[in-house]
Amino acid sequence: MPVVTVTGASGAIVPVTVNGAAAFSLAQFYAASINGLAATGQLFGANLVPGSSPASVPGGQTGEGVISTAGTYAFPEGYSYITNVATAPVTINEGLTSSSTSVLAGTGGTTLFGGAGGGLFIAGGGNNLFEGAGSGSYSIATSNGNDSIYGGAGNDLIQDGTGRNQVSTGTGNDTVFSQGTDQVSVGSGNNIVALTGSSSTVFGGSGALLLVDAGKNNVFYGNTGSTLLFDGSSGSYYLSGNSTVIGGSSDTVAASGNTTVFGGVNTSTFENGTGSLAFIAKSSASATVGGSAQGASIFGASGADITYLSATGVSYLMASGGNETLNGSLSTGSLELFGGGGNASLTGGSGADTLAAGSGNNTLTGGNGSGNLFMFSNGQAGGNATISDFGSAAGNLVGLFGYGANEVQAALATASSTNTGGSIIKLSDNTTITFSNLSVDQLKAHSSQFFSN
Repeated sequence: MPVVTVTGASGAIVPVTVNGAAAFSLAQFYAASINGLAATGQLFGANLVPGSSPASVPGGQTGEGVISTAGTYAFPEGYSYITNVATAPVTINEGLTSSSTSVLAGTGGTTLFGGAGGGLFIAGGGNNLFEGAGSGSYSIATSNGNDSIYGGAGNDLIQDGTGRNQVSTGTGNDTVFSQGTDQVSVGSGNNIVALTGSSSTVFGGSGALLLVDAGKNNVFYGNTGSTLLFDGSSGSYYLSGNSTVIGGSSDTVAASGNTTVFGGVNTSTFENGTGSLAFIAKSSASATVGGSAQGASIFGASGADITYLSATGVSYLMASGGNETLNGSLSTGSLELFGGGGNASLTGGSGADTLAAGSGNNTLTGGNGSGNLFMFSNGQAGGNATISDFGSAAGNLVGLFGYGANEVQAALATASSTNTGGSIIKLSDNTTITFSNLSVDQLKAHSSQFFSN
């Protein structure tokens, strides 16, 4: 087991077992401070007894109390350090102290009631409890036990261990490094929480939160505060306030406030409230996205495969310059889909959708909705587009914008058959449009559904 040694009463060497990397690192700092004072003759050490007051610290010296037996202790007035090596539970109350204090505890389990001066609390093992008081700011590190840490109004640094821990940040601006399977409750301050364990639950507060999830299967429930979230793996995140999300892997995000999501790999994102949603896809990744009544703005990426669901509102799906799929076939709201410069596949839903071809080789499928508009704009098209289902629903239109009033007549005059029984026309900017489900005769029969300007 990792052990640090500190100087105790009358120069005795006191070994303290400290598990956990963060706790051990702080314990080494603690030991160096104590041993440095002892080496220069500035340390006054005393063995503490429950219910008794130790001797006063002489002038010009720093006091250290050493606990070796279980019991309840008041932090001695005038002392700065307590080293606890008891093998059974100990309670320490710093409520009467106003200066900064430092406590190093071994593996017996320690309850520490903090004081107004703040300080350092290191627990090397066992099940520990810390409860902050007043505005004192603490650095806290625990080990492999099941610990409970409740911050006060100070700005705390909390590094818990690998057990099942409960952490509450209080009203200060705190930073929490969570390694275990924890429950973390964020208060009203502006907080940072970093997760490296698994199956933890974080509850947001009214302050701003930066949540970095480097673990797996963790859950976050947002509150009214804003959130900047870096997803983990297979996590679930329920956001309430205005949020920005950087996606992880196989995660689910459900939001109700205004949310911007930078997608991860195999992620699901749903806007369930009245907020707006902007989703930016990750290259070569798949995602499922659901918009709200406000609709959503979806930005594709090279190699991305996005399935979009929306019941109401108007949503915008924009391809990038790569080869990608934007699929709104399950949507009932109105979609506006824009092709890019790559080989994009755009699919509408059951609403009245607009599908705008880009400069690449775009495949446009209107879906089940009536009144779909297949849009080509002079100067923004120029590629080879395929419309897979023109005329399958009533009211479908082809709009040629910026080409002039005679473009429809000129384009239909170029109609020819494809090898698969479809038809193809060419526009004046060299854009080609293939109608894979219509022969030349069938295409011309739909000429009234074309317009240009």
